[in-house]
Amino acid sequence: MDNNYTYEEISSQVKSWKENFDVIIGEKTKISTDLFSKDFDRIIFFGCGTSYNLAMASSFFTNTVSGFDSIALPSSELLFNSETYIDKGKNYLLVGYSRSGETTESIEVINKFKNQEKIRTFAFTCREKNSFIDVSENHYVCRGAEEKSIAMTRSFSSMLFSYCIMLTRYLDNKDRLKEFSGLCTYLESKIPLLFGEVKEYIDANDFNSYFALGSGFNYPLAVEADLKMKEMSRIPEYSYHIFEFNHGPKALLSEDCLVLFLTISKKLRNVDIIVDEIIKNRSKIAIIGKGIKDLKKGGNIRFFLEDASFEDELVESFINIPVFQI
Repeated sequence: MDNNYTYEEISSQVKSWKENFDVIIGEKTKISTDLFSKDFDRIIFFGCGTSYNLAMASSFFTNTVSGFDSIALPSSELLFNSETYIDKGKNYLLVGYSRSGETTESIEVINKFKNQEKIRTFAFTCREKNSFIDVSENHYVCRGAEEKSIAMTRSFSSMLFSYCIMLTRYLDNKDRLKEFSGLCTYLESKIPLLFGEVKEYIDANDFNSYFALGSGFNYPLAVEADLKMKEMSRIPEYSYHIFEFNHGPKALLSEDCLVLFLTISKKLRNVDIIVDEIIKNRSKIAIIGKGIKDLKKGGNIRFFLEDASFEDELVESFINIPVFQI
């Protein structure tokens, strides 16, 4: 993997977000209406690898902010066990993600269900011409998101951001749209500084394993952080729901590991107990965002983007992405 390409793709992702934001909320586009206006009983999001993590995040966002019912599946699961997930008497919207548009299993999913009266298909991709677009009923190509690197960084965040903007626009949630716009402004100024801050922190420590912990919308982001670490550094990395970490996985803690907490929701309780348990094992902790009020700051805890202040926690979750990618 060419690190120069990856560096540029991480650095430029907010530019892609802004471009897609402008396209999606522009008066001339009807993409949000086209996606959500027709009747369906359930949305099934699907993808492979990073795109499956993207699907999980999209599903959580959808179930949280709308009255729509949705699930996320790996493309292969939907392809080979479709009878478990597709009720012939119900209407479905299948939303797939593929950076290249050439992911074999995802294309096969569309081919299997296209032209069925009760199933509509929609493809998100990052390239103008590809097989995924050719077979899908409708599609959206994320602007400025195509990549040369093997690992998905900018494409992951841009497809997720674009979907969330589409649904937010359809629901006419002006406050959340304003928060998303503010997110772009905030991260545009922060990402250049993050590279130096993260490098300094990692260089000062000799970590031999990593944990990424997240709750709610942040859990699939934690899984993505896990995958990026495996792809880019080949160092042992694990991902868990925050509170599941206490039920077994904490046995893997050592003084040479880093536990990364993605932005912590205000509604979570007793996170400090988990933090104390980690510190007792002499492991280091990195927290994205401001953390929680009662959390004691010390030498074992490092905060990133602590000054982030968003009313909408779903929007704030996007600040996790460049941190774990870097």
